[in-house]
Amino acid sequence: MSGLEHVDDYPEIPVSLASTSTVLKTGAWRSVRPILTERSAPCSAGCPAGIGIPAYLDDLQAGRLDAAFAAMTARNPFPRITGRVCPHPCEDACNLPAGNGTEAVSVRAVERWLGDATAHLPHPTAEASTGKHVAVVGSGPAGLAAAYYLRRSGHCVTVYERRTEPGGMLRYGIPDYRLPATIVDGEVDRLLQMGIEFRTGVTLGTDITLDDLENSNSAVFVATGAWGERSLGIEGEYLLRSGLAFLEVAGRGGATAPGRRCAVIGAGNTAMDVARVLRKLGADVTVLYRRTATEMPTIREEYQRAVAEGVTFEWLALPRAILRDHADLVVTIEEMRLGDPDASGRKRPVATGTIREERFDAVFAATGETADLTPLPTRMQDGDGWLNLDEDGATVDPLVFAGGDLATGPATVVQAIVAGRRAARAIDHQLGLDHLWPADDAADSADVVAANEINPTYVPRHRRVPEMPTREVDPFAEDLVTLSTADVRNEIERCASCGHCNDCGTCFVFCPDGAITWEDGPVVNYEFCKGCGICVVECPGHAMILLNERELADA
Repeated sequence: MSGLEHVDDYPEIPVSLASTSTVLKTGAWRSVRPILTERSAPCSAGCPAGIGIPAYLDDLQAGRLDAAFAAMTARNPFPRITGRVCPHPCEDACNLPAGNGTEAVSVRAVERWLGDATAHLPHPTAEASTGKHVAVVGSGPAGLAAAYYLRRSGHCVTVYERRTEPGGMLRYGIPDYRLPATIVDGEVDRLLQMGIEFRTGVTLGTDITLDDLENSNSAVFVATGAWGERSLGIEGEYLLRSGLAFLEVAGRGGATAPGRRCAVIGAGNTAMDVARVLRKLGADVTVLYRRTATEMPTIREEYQRAVAEGVTFEWLALPRAILRDHADLVVTIEEMRLGDPDASGRKRPVATGTIREERFDAVFAATGETADLTPLPTRMQDGDGWLNLDEDGATVDPLVFAGGDLATGPATVVQAIVAGRRAARAIDHQLGLDHLWPADDAADSADVVAANEINPTYVPRHRRVPEMPTREVDPFAEDLVTLSTADVRNEIERCASCGHCNDCGTCFVFCPDGAITWEDGPVVNYEFCKGCGICVVECPGHAMILLNERELADA
């Protein structure tokens, strides 16, 4: 033993109080430079609306509710709606499952909470009046979104709707247990407060013509949806009931089950809504689908809830004919097998020749919808039942635009909202103005933060907060309870903030040379930064990147 058993036994050692890292300007040693940047998160890249999800989650985490609402409504004015019905491709793209082995952040549930928490807030006031008048035909999600952005740009907007209440597919095509009519009412009320006029009970082609609207307005946006039923081309098709027509009656509160044994043909979102409504009305429901569960286009959660409620699914079952036998409908079904993928990327159903019959009291068709183009001139049509449009919804008439399901066929609510926003921007430009609403540029795939780039060390590994079902006695009561504020904070904490600086301070803490200071975010002093890259390695969401100094000098 040395005899130096205690600290006090050691001789005093002179220590400089000055930090060498702040005295010696070591930046000349550097060959690479750390740069704070804003990269694309996979959730944002996967969002049809292009919402900067990590940024608005950061606002919520910091208590900036108004800022989060502003960031959301810049690209999606109706988070109360999309937070309930969006199929959340953002969650499918989340880095967490691959990055740290936990479940994706429940973005849709947080969006729903944000929508509900800001329901009392009015939408922003309009820009200075442009003196321009724009007619919007149809009050579904595309029409409402277009009206919103046009009004924010300062245009006078009148929305025409053929039904007695605004909302289109939101009100008459989506059941209350998914999207209560009161939510739609609230969003319409806020649009009314912005100064948007609604004229209901007005049908294009009957009560008013496109020429009438063109002559009395600066521009027209047509978004009348796709409400026609796609033909199956089978014997006895006239015996089928329309799934959409049934949902519309249900939306008015007048639906009843047309018998105990009901079948639904198809496995998209409309088919699932019809099946679940029938089941809630007390019917035994069988869904007939020519492919399997893997290929079905419906939202996965809707399928799971249908199964939980007792809906039966018959896969690889293609109806070939329907005949009436006294009170029964006899459906001839051919068994299918899956072949090679078709143009949709799904495996093609191939006939096997095996036939069976099943009996039902009623059979509903829900295999896709078509648009009614009769009110529109043939010069705007492509000859295949759709419109000739550019990517912004412009028709051959310079001041007539179209969008939503009318243009694309059945799509999601958020896709319709994007179409309305894009058309509003294009109309604004066509009218000689250029209000700076967000562009719709797709994220550069090379700039999307990959799962292997995030640092999972700093991402909490606690489990995702589940969306809880309601416990209402009414089967048509809303399915899910909005998350609590505490649960929302839990979900936000789980976000890796891919590509976005959320002011976590990790780079500041780990910089060995004190070259990073804090001024509303990290600031790198390159006189002292040696380019060691520790800040880049430790950044949870890879918002810090390294660039070659020589390349920067040559740029």
